[in-house]
Amino acid sequence: MQKLKKLLQFDTAGWIASSSLLICAISGVLLAIPYDFTRAHQSIAELLLYNPAGTLVRNFHYWSAQLFFIFSILHVYDHLKKSTETNIKNRRTWLILCLALVFLGYEMISGFILKGDTAGIQARRILASLLETVPFLGRIISSLFTGTEDNGQVVYVQHVAAGTILLFIAVYDHVKTIWPKRKSWLIVFIGVLAISLLMRAPLGLADSNQVKGPWFFVGIQELLHMTSHPVYVILLIAAFMTIIYFLPRFAVKTRKTIKQTLLVTGILYLVMSLVVLLFRGENWEWKSWKENKLSGEQILIFDPVNLFGSDVSPNVADHQKTESCLVCHGAMKGLSESHNPSVMGCVACHKGDPFTNRKTLAHRNMILIPGNFSNVKQTCGTQNCHADITDRTQKSLMTTQSGIIAVDQFVFGETASLNDSFHVQNLGHSAADTHLRNLCAGCHLGMEKTHTGNAPWLERGGGCNACHLHYTNEATASMKHMQSGTLVAQQEIHPTIDLQVSNDRCMSCHSRSGRISLNYEGWNETGEGAKINPAVQSKILPDQRVLEFVQSDVHHQRGMACIDCHTSYDLMGDGIRHTHKEDAVSVQCIDCHTTGKIRSIEVSLLPDKESQMIGWLRKRDPKTKVVLTVKNQQPLINTRVDSSNHVFLTDKLTGKDHESKPAASVCTKGKGHSRLSCETCHTAWVPQCIGCHNTYEKETAGTDLLTGQPTRSSWVEFAGKNLAEPPVLGINASTNQVVTAMPGMVLSIDLETFAKGKGKSFHRLYAPASGHTTQREGRSCKSCHNDPLAIGFGRGELVYKVAGNTGSWTFEPRFALNPNDHLPEDAWTGFLKEAQAPYATRTSLRPFSVAEQKHILEVGSCLSCHDEKSKVMDQALENYPQTLARRSVKCILQEGH
Repeated sequence: MQKLKKLLQFDTAGWIASSSLLICAISGVLLAIPYDFTRAHQSIAELLLYNPAGTLVRNFHYWSAQLFFIFSILHVYDHLKKSTETNIKNRRTWLILCLALVFLGYEMISGFILKGDTAGIQARRILASLLETVPFLGRIISSLFTGTEDNGQVVYVQHVAAGTILLFIAVYDHVKTIWPKRKSWLIVFIGVLAISLLMRAPLGLADSNQVKGPWFFVGIQELLHMTSHPVYVILLIAAFMTIIYFLPRFAVKTRKTIKQTLLVTGILYLVMSLVVLLFRGENWEWKSWKENKLSGEQILIFDPVNLFGSDVSPNVADHQKTESCLVCHGAMKGLSESHNPSVMGCVACHKGDPFTNRKTLAHRNMILIPGNFSNVKQTCGTQNCHADITDRTQKSLMTTQSGIIAVDQFVFGETASLNDSFHVQNLGHSAADTHLRNLCAGCHLGMEKTHTGNAPWLERGGGCNACHLHYTNEATASMKHMQSGTLVAQQEIHPTIDLQVSNDRCMSCHSRSGRISLNYEGWNETGEGAKINPAVQSKILPDQRVLEFVQSDVHHQRGMACIDCHTSYDLMGDGIRHTHKEDAVSVQCIDCHTTGKIRSIEVSLLPDKESQMIGWLRKRDPKTKVVLTVKNQQPLINTRVDSSNHVFLTDKLTGKDHESKPAASVCTKGKGHSRLSCETCHTAWVPQCIGCHNTYEKETAGTDLLTGQPTRSSWVEFAGKNLAEPPVLGINASTNQVVTAMPGMVLSIDLETFAKGKGKSFHRLYAPASGHTTQREGRSCKSCHNDPLAIGFGRGELVYKVAGNTGSWTFEPRFALNPNDHLPEDAWTGFLKEAQAPYATRTSLRPFSVAEQKHILEVGSCLSCHDEKSKVMDQALENYPQTLARRSVKCILQEGH
């Protein structure tokens, strides 16, 4: 034991430090041969990949520098502990030693800067900013020791020559020699050699998202983060050095107090540095240790140097990024220009270690499927890629499902407001939350994609992958070859990651609820397992739901895709936590189809980075004017506004051009239709479900869609008739517009089956309908004024009868009255009755009041005799009160008019 202790304590900290300095200087001279400060990072990366001997020399240089720094500090500590600082009588010597401490710090930080990675570049900026705060001489000192960002020559010269020479002068002035003891030097050499053979000196990425300095410097970074005045940190360092310089002159008691204070301060600084290293991440935010481990620069990297092995990497092609990944995968094809691996490499997305030529080490900590929200901050969402978009998507409704959850909890009586904010990941196990877990919680971007390949029909989510990842047939074949172990480099095809988001990637989620993806292509769901009608064009979805063709949207007929209208801000969020989907959507019909002046902006003047990038990717002419949406002034990048105020739209998937026609004159004619939304007339049909019952079956196995785990019990939904007919009309109280609506939550819930004593409930809530079944022709006047479904009464016979000089309306419903509220099953409101709140899944949506019903029916009574295209009805559209005042005695209005 004594021999081991003697071996470990073979010399003082000072001699170990001087031995380390000599090793560091010699290895530095050798390292200068392959190192090129004009391409610092790339030259080091090439050294690590192609030059094992050079890698060993760099490891020597790094680890000996670390030992020199640590044992120099310990040597100072030994002197202060033994109070030997007073033995140095020569003030010049003491001054040189104090300056050596400053240059010791500079040598360490300048070596870190010379790596040329992101962290090194940021360290130079921080040091330059600090030095510039020095009064009077700051700029001169900064330029003398940090140079400029685009030229590392100044830092290189100061590191190699000035700093090193001054340290040797300090050592010589202190011990009158620069040569350490032979035995000590040999032991230190063997120790550094052992470490250097096993542990690689760290090198960060050229475009890393973390910008921490070296381990001894991060404490200063934290202090800088705490204050907006860097000069305070300079003053703190200056105060420390001043105390050290004058320390020998203080009285014994004062020196003791100062030393104790310095010791406590040093320990606190080390603790703070450790905390910062572990938990500070991108943008200097607090992160979990695992997140930082995945995205930050590692300090201890086990990567033994194989000096005599055959696994040295062949050179990566000159046009490609210097990463070991590309040695094996350099022939990879399939990625779009914006994700070209020759430019951005592989590590930016998949992580791993790009500076080792060992397969197992290169694949360490790799991410198989980047873009999932569990890793998006380290992959797609780094500062050099799509950080802003990633932050926005976390707040989007496609991630949170807030609107769906709010409505569901409202009908279950678990929240009093339809406008509360929720997040699907916070679902509990109440009746409503279990209902959502069993039936709804599978459709959100936070669902993890766990398998490679195109997502099957029932797999939804995967973060960015849900929309932007696509396996071509060739990529799928390549993947299968790889999985079977039969892939050769020339066959490597990567799935595309691009903006070409086809409709099928929307349909898996949006074939439910409002079913807008199905509607858009003309399909109406008739139910799961329903019988196929041979007289109607039909198809069956992978989840066994049967569809019948009705009529597709006119935009679909012209070849337009979902993304031709819906912008990135519509889909991925605009950074605001919206309550419901209609709040989040910016685009409206009037953006392209209007008789007024089109709002537009030149591509070169687009205000946000994302729109500029999309414009570049879609190769838009910078001088082209594009449409700005009326609602939020969001640019529609695939549009073009010419000098005559004509709008043209280019399909994003096919490149086909369309001219957007202005609204027809009848749309804006007179006052009669001034309150109508475009959808009111131009929505051909919407899916309408009648008779929905929900019960909790304790013996029926199900799935927790949020976790993917099977459950012993499950909520089960029994649906009634699925119809495809023109929408019901109602009022948006916020805008006072007539809008389209459809059955939203017209259902009964047997809560008793979930928990005893909960009873049963019934709700008749309609929802705003965005049909996505636009037709060029507007619906007829009678289809609104003489149709009980449109007015909200439900299907049936609505008849106007004249008896003498009075007229009256009668309504005979087709469906039986529901015993819960005594309204027809398909009604929204009673015939000539005020509806009972709550009316809808939105607080702003309501059915027509009795007064409004009577007004609608009054026009309907006119249409009972007059053709809707007649002159008198055309006059009524222009000025109804005036036309009504001129009516003939033969015109019999309903009673009360």
